[in-house]
Amino acid sequence: MEYVNLGNTGLKISRICLGAMQFGNTAPWMVELEDARKIWKKAWDLGINCIDTANVYSRGRSEEIVGELVKGMREDVVIATKVFGQMGNGPNDRGLSRKHVMRQISDSLRRLGTDYVDLYQIHRWDYETPIEETLSTLTDLVHQGKVRYIGASSMWTWQFAKAIYTAEMKGYEKFVSMQNVYNLLYREEEREMIPFCKAHGIGIIPWSPTAAGILSGKYYKDGKIVVPETETRVRPGSGDYRIYVEPPENAEILKRVIEVAKNKGATPTQIAYAWLLHKGVTAPIIGTTKPEHVEEAVGAIGIKLTDDEIKYLEEPYKPKPVFGHR
Repeated sequence: MEYVNLGNTGLKISRICLGAMQFGNTAPWMVELEDARKIWKKAWDLGINCIDTANVYSRGRSEEIVGELVKGMREDVVIATKVFGQMGNGPNDRGLSRKHVMRQISDSLRRLGTDYVDLYQIHRWDYETPIEETLSTLTDLVHQGKVRYIGASSMWTWQFAKAIYTAEMKGYEKFVSMQNVYNLLYREEEREMIPFCKAHGIGIIPWSPTAAGILSGKYYKDGKIVVPETETRVRPGSGDYRIYVEPPENAEILKRVIEVAKNKGATPTQIAYAWLLHKGVTAPIIGTTKPEHVEEAVGAIGIKLTDDEIKYLEEPYKPKPVFGHR
């Protein structure tokens, strides 16, 4: 395992971060505690020290599971969670208001079984709350010791820039990381967000690094991407399907991923991760329900791609509608 600083901070995280959205019980593709324990054990044994969850994942069940997994090793683990989403039926049960954030950090800490979160991220941009209110609240949480660092997730670059410069002007804590959607089939973040983050020393920890599993190659058949009707996540009408399955050029990209993987003695999934690591991200966030997939992801760290291979993988890409912000 390799460890790197998260952005401009002194916090060291593993080059692969384990995502915990699949821990819970509100969808058929999720796993409960005992299966999650097997996944985390494999991740820990391989040197992964970072686990990412959110309060909305299974309405808090994911955080409860993560809390169980890290018992006895809390100080050695970097726990990241998020706030923004709907957590109740009331008008103040979502968003980034002081009222909601203060309540949610307390609930997240209780579920996680800890008195602090290493990285507390705003899950999306709140159009109804002034960014000053959100930043001042997050700053208070840092000063209170409940949060060590703050981060953000998918939004427009102008919004992220506004947050960064507001923090500088007002003396608030600044976001140290951006968790955005980024993979070989969706590269719109290369326009502004990723250059902005690199210019300001902000860590990049992308979600959906394998394009909801499409880049694994399991749906590639006869030169096309064919998703079975039984698939519960990537289904017709979903955002994942529109972005990852429908564009005709994606099949050509996937074909090249499979080809490069074969030449490297690797898997298509490993090539997808290796490409991200070569593009300068801090650590892709992987989601899996099987321990062997964790081992596969960690194996991608040692794969070196040449400039020609990277060009070959990227060449068929065409711009797509912006995805992930909402």
